[in-house]
Amino acid sequence: MSQRWTFAEIARLNRARCERWHPGFPDDGWTGADWSNAMAGEAGEACNVVKKLRRYDFGIQQAAADARPELLAKLATEIGDTFLYLDLLAQHYGLDLAQCVVDTFNRVSVREGFPELLEVPS
Repeated sequence: MSQRWTFAEIARLNRARCERWHPGFPDDGWTGADWSNAMAGEAGEACNVVKKLRRYDFGIQQAAADARPELLAKLATEIGDTFLYLDLLAQHYGLDLAQCVVDTFNRVSVREGFPELLEVPS
């Protein structure tokens, strides 16, 4: 059975764990550049896995390449890593990730005349 977490719950736990490595977060010495670089590094790793998935799908993977299920598992990990660093980047700047997502999603929907709108989860 899968637990459904809210952005707020993930952010709370992510921050608590972060403070074990970075006491005083967000004033721990790491800059926004440090958090964004960590996030970008994880996103780059996700992109590398997608590159390998494309090779697999086209049958041009290297002999020692992972099979598709292993690549998908790696991609899931890198997506999770990217999200968690993105959340810490937002927290570093005092932003609420859920609100950032809602505002951006809704701005695009309104701009394009689409009916799909989000509300901030409680």
